[in-house]
Amino acid sequence: MTRYRYNEQVDPPAPFVHVELRRPDGSKDLPEKPAQLDIGADKTVIPSTAVDELGLVMVREISAVGFGGTVVRASAFLVQVTIRQQNSVVVEAISSRDEPYILLGRDVLNQFRVVLDGPKLFFEIESP
Repeated sequence: MTRYRYNEQVDPPAPFVHVELRRPDGSKDLPEKPAQLDIGADKTVIPSTAVDELGLVMVREISAVGFGGTVVRASAFLVQVTIRQQNSVVVEAISSRDEPYILLGRDVLNQFRVVLDGPKLFFEIESP
C-alpha cells in the first residue's frame, strides 16, 4: 500500500499521483505525469499533448458526457498506465486538448483498492 498527501496547490485540495503513460507495445513512455483521481469519470482522460508525444493511434471515436450533461465526440486510444509502485493497466482512454493533466477514471481506479481520507488530506492506493 502506498500513501499520498492531497495536492494542496489546488482549491479545494485533491488527490493526485504521478503516473507513467506508455504505448501498449511498450516502445515509448512518458514518466512522472501528474494525474488527478477522478472517481466520477467512467474513463481516464489524457491530454492530447501526451497522445502526440507517445504517437498513440486512435482506436475509435466515442460519445462522452461532460460537465453539465454536454455530449461531445472524443477520440479513444489504448494506453498503459502505471501508478507509482503499483501494477500497470492498459485502458482505452480518451483525449482532451483542454486538460492540463491526466484524469484517472474508474477504468483505472477500479483495478486498485483506493481509500480517500479527505479530512486528513491523504489517500492510499494498493494493488489487489
